[in-house]
Amino acid sequence: MATFTLETRDGASQEITGKNGVSLMKLIRRAGVQELVAQCGGSCACATCHVYLTLPRGIEMADAGPGENRMLATASHRKFNSRLACQIRFDETFDGMAIRIAPEDATGF
Repeated sequence: MATFTLETRDGASQEITGKNGVSLMKLIRRAGVQELVAQCGGSCACATCHVYLTLPRGIEMADAGPGENRMLATASHRKFNSRLACQIRFDETFDGMAIRIAPEDATGF
């Protein structure tokens, strides 16, 4: 089974089993991680599922689309590897990926 490692804001790590076609947001929430707020429920209308991705060597991911980029533009902690977990569907090629939850923005988005 393909898995990824999630690091929470306090530095705690856990391994999460992925499922092809399911968004990272849903996989993280189903694993019981409450600090990934996902306020809009995955409709790409906020940035409360902002994460930093580190992909396995040799694996590439499609760039963020225009809607995701608009939402990430509101995130004060955006980095080169920032993505919204609701916009990424897990795929077994992501096995070994590392995800860190971004700091919470003061605005809540």
